[in-house]
Amino acid sequence: MSYWHFIVSTPGPQIVVSVFIAATLSVLVLWGRKPRTPPGPRGWPFIGNALDIPTKHPWKVYSQWSEDFHSDILSLQLPGASLIILNSAKAVQDLLVKRSAMYSDRPRSTMLSDLMGMSWVFGLMQYGNQWKQHRKAFRRDFETDRTTEVRSHELLSVRRLLRRLLNSSVNYARDLQLTTGDAILSVTYGISPKSEDDYFIRLAESLVSALVEVSRAPYLVDMFPIFKIIPEWFPGSGFKQQAKEWRRLGVDVRAVPFDHVKSEIAKGTAVSSIASHFLASLDDDNPPVEGDTSEDLMRNILAEAYLGGAGATVGTLCSFVLAMALYPDVQKTAQAAVDQVLKRQRFPDFSDYGHIPYLDALVNEVLRWNPGAPLGLFHAVNKDDYYNGYLIPKGSMIVPNVWAILHDEAVYGANPEEFSPERFLTPDNERDKRVPDTDAAFGFGRRMCPGRVMGREMLWITAASILATFDISDAVDQEGKPLDPALIEYTNSMSSRPPYFDCSFKLRSFVSESMVYNGVTDES
Repeated sequence: MSYWHFIVSTPGPQIVVSVFIAATLSVLVLWGRKPRTPPGPRGWPFIGNALDIPTKHPWKVYSQWSEDFHSDILSLQLPGASLIILNSAKAVQDLLVKRSAMYSDRPRSTMLSDLMGMSWVFGLMQYGNQWKQHRKAFRRDFETDRTTEVRSHELLSVRRLLRRLLNSSVNYARDLQLTTGDAILSVTYGISPKSEDDYFIRLAESLVSALVEVSRAPYLVDMFPIFKIIPEWFPGSGFKQQAKEWRRLGVDVRAVPFDHVKSEIAKGTAVSSIASHFLASLDDDNPPVEGDTSEDLMRNILAEAYLGGAGATVGTLCSFVLAMALYPDVQKTAQAAVDQVLKRQRFPDFSDYGHIPYLDALVNEVLRWNPGAPLGLFHAVNKDDYYNGYLIPKGSMIVPNVWAILHDEAVYGANPEEFSPERFLTPDNERDKRVPDTDAAFGFGRRMCPGRVMGREMLWITAASILATFDISDAVDQEGKPLDPALIEYTNSMSSRPPYFDCSFKLRSFVSESMVYNGVTDES
């Protein structure tokens, strides 16, 4: 201020000289100043914020940091990468939705793409024509042309679950695991597994576990891609052998069930499925040749349906069971709402979908309470961008904090960590349209989960069927102690699930075993 006061008070040519000096200094300062990135913890030389990454419930930590730094957008610097964390629905809407053309890429992983050969998974593909082709085909087969058939398979898989729960000798979570695998495998390939040890379920689950492992512990080769040229015999190259085993799993997941359907069609025993319809549509006079892109694409999206759906769906179903065990009053209210429509005379089906407001609210609350992917799937920005005065550098990994968005008290009301379907209802128990659905649980923008309709409907029909049939009670932890809601901690992986617990499924007083067994035929 004193310098500029000197300039304006100085007569003659000295003013020109002083202005020139000031302008030169300003240019030099601006030239040397780095654009301001979003706030975050102060990092260390070379390693940046690598030591600041939370090891426990990072979604909660990032939400707290947002308050500490008075910003709904944060940044962390890692070796070779920037992490941009979005902690509000507004930031997500402004960037991932309104600027989706820039924010629809995925971070590239050398381990996944180059070494494991997982570039066929369109959920991991870079945004472009190949991704668009896969997305379009997925929506056509799972959300448009085959909706009735998809729902039929889902309904039968849940009816089979009710029969198993009558005399279940395994932890309930394994029954739910079988149910989600049953629904998706029957929709995609016409395969109805009889146990959780079924070969097709174990095959897919092995690859899901591999993907979780890669996401849980970043490999050095992802930070320094040059390491991929290290020979397998070199010390420290064990990751290459592991990648080779996982690559074989990826090949089998796409090929084995698809070839099984081909074999069943040849024998005349194929069950109606998306794969069988696709193969039947091929011209007998012009069969697919090796390398046919349409068949490769179909193999990809059918395999992706299981990889992307089964793990996420079973975690959400486990959350539903946990909530019913912890909140018996909510369970009773939900049962009364279901009974009012079903008259205690039948099991629910999809003709009831959308006609039980409390159940719709309960489904929303399950998705909101503890989202299965609390940090979503990372996006990547394809060029430098500016938001609220902050630079978001090209190539930054964009992390939407789904948990923070779905626990925003300004949107979903007070006490967001409590389970309360009423937050979605008016005092007259009608849907409160002022409170948004929990679509954030399925992602954002152009990368929103293409299987979200099937996932939400699977949760709805499972919840409705269990509520109509059983009372859930006596929840205990792994040591046999009653569950304490205050001590329950979900897992810290990218796909977060409830902790291990057991509970009882007891037939409701007016439901007989014969009703459950008659709900589905032995052949189903």
